[in-house]
Amino acid sequence: MAENEPTKVCPHCAETIKAAAKVCPFCRSKQGRYVLWRQELLIALPSAVLIITAITVIACFFPDEGGTGGRSFAGHRSDLVVLNTSLDRAGTKPNFWITGIVTNQGEYPWRVLELEVRFLDEHGNLLDVRHPDLKDSFVIQSHQETGFRVELGGLAFTNNNITHQVRVQMATDGDRPVKSD
Repeated sequence: MAENEPTKVCPHCAETIKAAAKVCPFCRSKQGRYVLWRQELLIALPSAVLIITAITVIACFFPDEGGTGGRSFAGHRSDLVVLNTSLDRAGTKPNFWITGIVTNQGEYPWRVLELEVRFLDEHGNLLDVRHPDLKDSFVIQSHQETGFRVELGGLAFTNNNITHQVRVQMATDGDRPVKSD
């Protein structure tokens, strides 16, 4: 090697080599600006993918049941079943009321915050969806049932073959205190 020729140290074997060398003549490792970064990245990338996969699996199989908001209702929606619903009008007033019973078939108490009423025609086509205002939420203990009566407001259906379905749209952990706004 000539004395005035620029040199560098091979990061793999620590031998002095020409600065323009693309392969170290001693250890045969590739030389380049980002060679070490690539090797470290080859180790770090699979590790990061493994950590992200583990977090995703844990989040799917162990939802946040004990966090600050209590149990998540999403996985327990089928525990609350609405039975014996009827659509009534109070006297000659134009507003309709929906009454029924909510049964908790699950292991946890739930605070019902919102109901959903779907109106269907005789072919099962969706005509309208209402979310009546529950003035007071109510808690249904495990394996218990609670009755409700909620005002729907005015309805303008001309067909007599209209059916309705009611379900609990939103509920929170019944063991947690009511949030005051």
